[in-house]
Amino acid sequence: MTASLQFPCHEHPLIPRELSVNCTVHCNRCAHPILGSTRCCLECELFFHEWCTEWPLQIQHPSHPQHSLTLITDNCFSSNYCCHECCFSASAEDLVSTLPPLDEQAEERETINHFAHEHPLTSFSVTTPNNIRCGACKKEISGRVYGCRSCMLLLHESCAQLPQEILQHPFHSKHHLTLLADSQKQFKCNACGLPHEFAYHCDECRFNLDVLCAVSTLSLQDQHNEDSVMIDHFSHPHQLKSFSIEEDSNHITCKACELNLSGEIYGCLNCIFFLHKSCTELHQDLVHALHPNHFLILREKFGQSDGKFRCSCCSETSTGFVYNCAMCDFNLDIECALETLSILEAGAMEELQHFAHDHLLSLCYRKDYNGPNCNACKQPVHGLCYCCLSCESFVLHQSYCHTATELKHPFHPQHPLTPLPRPLEKRYFYCSACNRKSMGFTFYCAECDFYLDIRCANAKPTLRHQLHEHDLAYFERATSLHCNACGNSCNTDLYRCAPCNFNLHYDCLPLPPIIQHDFYHPYHPLTLCEKYVDERLDEQYCDACEETRNPDHGVYFCEPCCFAAHIACVIPVAEPEGRKAIENTKLNILDKEIASLKAEIERRAIKLERLLRESADKDSRFKDQFEEGSVHETSKTEIETEETKLTELKKLDEEIASLDAPIKQLKENIEAMKQNLEALENKQLGLMRKRGSMTS
Repeated sequence: MTASLQFPCHEHPLIPRELSVNCTVHCNRCAHPILGSTRCCLECELFFHEWCTEWPLQIQHPSHPQHSLTLITDNCFSSNYCCHECCFSASAEDLVSTLPPLDEQAEERETINHFAHEHPLTSFSVTTPNNIRCGACKKEISGRVYGCRSCMLLLHESCAQLPQEILQHPFHSKHHLTLLADSQKQFKCNACGLPHEFAYHCDECRFNLDVLCAVSTLSLQDQHNEDSVMIDHFSHPHQLKSFSIEEDSNHITCKACELNLSGEIYGCLNCIFFLHKSCTELHQDLVHALHPNHFLILREKFGQSDGKFRCSCCSETSTGFVYNCAMCDFNLDIECALETLSILEAGAMEELQHFAHDHLLSLCYRKDYNGPNCNACKQPVHGLCYCCLSCESFVLHQSYCHTATELKHPFHPQHPLTPLPRPLEKRYFYCSACNRKSMGFTFYCAECDFYLDIRCANAKPTLRHQLHEHDLAYFERATSLHCNACGNSCNTDLYRCAPCNFNLHYDCLPLPPIIQHDFYHPYHPLTLCEKYVDERLDEQYCDACEETRNPDHGVYFCEPCCFAAHIACVIPVAEPEGRKAIENTKLNILDKEIASLKAEIERRAIKLERLLRESADKDSRFKDQFEEGSVHETSKTEIETEETKLTELKKLDEEIASLDAPIKQLKENIEAMKQNLEALENKQLGLMRKRGSMTS
């Protein structure tokens, strides 16, 4: 990465950082998400795409050729290029993304005439984030386009090359459809019901299909094969035929659940009537735990003239199929019925009493983020949740409904924590783990005045690091912290030991993302993973030390070999006391092997000495007996025994000699590793001194 950058609109320099995949931040200039590399002010917690910090202060753009445009920025957040003389202003990211190259000859220029625009359209690439929409399909612009930079009209390459006429469309086979474009007029699509400026039109029938609905369904007419299935369905007078359609390719929705069509579907092309395959298999009567007293009947249309009904689960208005109890005026739309039914069958409760609220909470399903925030974490709620139907303002994420009456947490190991719906004295508290202000649920230790917010209560230390004796937990956000490696403000995308106030930026972690370990796994490089679970095993083991490991902790992993090892087994681990001396696992193993070999040599040497002494004694006795002429048959046996022992001695001698080479090699390896260890310690000491000078 390059050095820090002085940004014109900000007092502090912007430094380069690398964000982890866990961190979600948006550029403070263009508002688009940032993935990976960023330039940021850690003190002010401002983040920018690298290219958003490189916008020129002045540009010459074809959309306003008469004057230069000056970059005007409002506190780093919204930026426009303006011409004060003409009162012209336009979005900076849109103009930058469509700037012609300085050397126009370097651009591969291909020009076409298009019926929808008076000027020729030029082919070029859009590579930076912007808010421009394709004039034809209204989807985001990126990649290769055809456009008029003067008028800021851009079309995807595929949209610019659409056929002007469709001779026979499966939704309207009687007449040709002609592609029209009119920025002053909106064509209402007969398939999805939405208005569009570009549409395929039949003037005789006043029939319209927008670009996406027309093109994505063209292939349906060709899906006539032996595998096609025809079914009868109570909701439609014609038979429905099986089709397959790509996900997210159009705006057409299923008539039952009102979600976009994708995958396997059944439909009637003439009527433009479609159902997901799963929606054709819905039971026509249903016993549901949210309304256990009566059967719910599946109806195509609600009793009202407009077919609209209010779902008793999510409280939203719908026009799709409904599970209805006419006696109780109870209604469930398809999405709520299925989502809640599946979780209730899995053992969830339809109602529960929570310590933080006086009334019973009912299982609900939220389709958007427009309702009240979760009372526990104060974040928006989407999907399954528990709500108070009486108060309507009390809602909890499903994951926060079963709060422990007492919590033992590694962030405060000395005492158990008690859950509270709100702090004891004020309306808010500061979490002792992340230092952030919160107004939601808290876990509290009265003895230590320790507060833990609900999100931090779910955080667990998972990362072992060589610079600290305790495991570190990941925090996406924190407040008023400093990195123990670089000394800078450390409030975003960090690993932290809360009890010790030890913090490291994600990109200050010296843990290499990929490492080659010649001792434990010399075959392939090992990749750092947040966690790995081998589904084949009931217990998870480290393939290096062969001890059990926590499946929620980080590992070094080799996918081809399914090799997973503790980080501490692959990377040196810190000692808790003194200067952080590195313990080298491989060195320890070599030391043990040498000690074992030395013990074996000593044992064999003692045995050799005993055998030699015994042999000498017997040899002396044998000579004395032989000279006296008193050699008996037993003497031959003794001779054979002595020869056997001599052979054994020679063999032992050879074995001992053979141990010399590996001992020498092990000694050389140990010496080399000690030198490497010393170099690492010196490097670490230098970094510690540098950090001390930065923070002092």
